[in-house]
Amino acid sequence: LDILSEVQAGFADVRILRDGSQIPYVLEHPSFSQSYVPTVTLTNVPKNSQASRWIIQLPGPNLPVSSLACQSRTPLFERNVVLYENARDERGESFRHVLGEAAWVQRPDQTNSEFVLTLNSPPQTAMLMLETSNGDNPPVEVENVRVFLPMTRILFKARANESLSLYYGNPNASSPRYDLGLVADQLLAAKLSSVSAGPPEELRTTAWRENRMPGQGGVVFWGILALVVVVLLVIISQL
Repeated sequence: LDILSEVQAGFADVRILRDGSQIPYVLEHPSFSQSYVPTVTLTNVPKNSQASRWIIQLPGPNLPVSSLACQSRTPLFERNVVLYENARDERGESFRHVLGEAAWVQRPDQTNSEFVLTLNSPPQTAMLMLETSNGDNPPVEVENVRVFLPMTRILFKARANESLSLYYGNPNASSPRYDLGLVADQLLAAKLSSVSAGPPEELRTTAWRENRMPGQGGVVFWGILALVVVVLLVIISQL
C-alpha cells in the first residue's frame, strides 16, 4: 500500500535495479482485486439531522481504489449513497470530489445484503466520506466496509538471494521500453516465485516531491515574490 500510494497510476515510474543497472520487466494485470478493511467512523452531518455520514480512513492518499463494498443489518430501506472526498484543485481551494453514487435498496427477503459501489475515479486523499439521507426514516446501520484495489504484478528474471532495489515515486518519469515484451508470453507461463518489497526508504528530497501537493507553492517562489513587493513599496515611498 505504501508503494501504491506513491507510484504513478500506470506504473511508468517503476524501475528495478541491480548494481545500478535496470532489470527489464513486464506488467501483469490479473482479473481479481485485493481487499482492504479501512477504519470507519460514524459521524453526524452538520446542520442536517436526517443524514448519516461515515468517515473512511485509508492508509494513504492516491490509492487506486476501484470499488467499495459494505453490508447493513437494517432489513428494509432505500437510500441514495454518495462517496466523496474533500480534495484540492490546482489553486489550493477545497472542493467536494464525488467518487461514486448509487441507490441502495434492501428488502427482508434478499439473500445477499452486500452493497457494492463502483468508483468513477480513484481518490486523491486518504479520507473518504460515505453519506446518505435518511429522510423521516431511522438511520441505516453500515458494517463490514471494504475497499478493493486492482492487482498488478511486476514480472522479471533474477537470481536467487541477490540484492535488488525497487525505485518509484517520480511523477516526471516516463514508461520504460524493454525488449522483454517480445517474450512476455514465455515469462507469464514460466514458474514464478514471489518477492516481497522491504520497507520504503526515501533516498533524497527533490523539488517535485516538495511541491507535489496542489496549492502548496514553493517556499522560494513565495519568498522572492514577497521580497519584490517590499522593494516596490520602498521605491514608491521614495518617489
